[in-house]
Amino acid sequence: MSSRELQLIVNADDFGQSDDTVDATIECFEAGALTSASLMPGMPATHRALAFAREHPELGFGVHVNLSADPAERPLSDPELVSCLVREDGTLLSTREVRVKALAGRLVPQQLEREIEAQVRAVLDAGVPVSHVDSHRHLHKFAPVRRAFVSVLPRLGIRRVRAVQDIYLRRPLRSPTYWFGRRWGASIRCAFETTEHFFMPSNTEQPWSDPVAELVCGLGATSLEIGVHPGFAEAWRDRDRIAVVELAGVLRGRVQLVDWRALGGGAGR
Repeated sequence: MSSRELQLIVNADDFGQSDDTVDATIECFEAGALTSASLMPGMPATHRALAFAREHPELGFGVHVNLSADPAERPLSDPELVSCLVREDGTLLSTREVRVKALAGRLVPQQLEREIEAQVRAVLDAGVPVSHVDSHRHLHKFAPVRRAFVSVLPRLGIRRVRAVQDIYLRRPLRSPTYWFGRRWGASIRCAFETTEHFFMPSNTEQPWSDPVAELVCGLGATSLEIGVHPGFAEAWRDRDRIAVVELAGVLRGRVQLVDWRALGGGAGR
């Protein structure tokens, strides 16, 4: 299969987390470097991200479900109703704490479903169609969160969910995802429409546009999502912002740029 047949989704995560991430994401959209973005409900700049999404129905927007603190976020649900996810003060647990609970089977399914539905409905009720769902810190690869997605998303009319990362510039041998990601990804693929592959640069990755462009053009696949975190204030986010614009310039005309709504068919960009 030639690279021209590859469907490429370029998605910005954390849309709405801060004014900085909103400004950078909008800049990347205006540069033609993104095809979609994932909105974070309940964050300081969510209202700006939602306003942009409503003004641009030609673009794809998903929900970036957040189930852990970074550093002190709160759930959209009443904390007493999602007690397995929160500390005594009502703020969300750390990512590590949520991962440990997920692996130990200590996340309450009904509580996960309540919070996931609250976050997705917050975007839908704001007048933004949801093209896909992913999660902050990729927590949906863990079985309890994945099962909650399976319970909640179909009844909200959502059938597309991010895959598990399976492409790397450097092999992260200490990462559980590197070793177990194929199994986790197969479970997502059985329940939802998703891309064949997923890549996200690490926050320590040096300028990555050239090696990723080479990788994409040599990839014998039908679809790939590249996830990025544009920003200005933090060095790693700024690297993503610059690199994704460079990548778009190299790949335009060589792959089919699509958002999540066109995955598997429909018109590209």
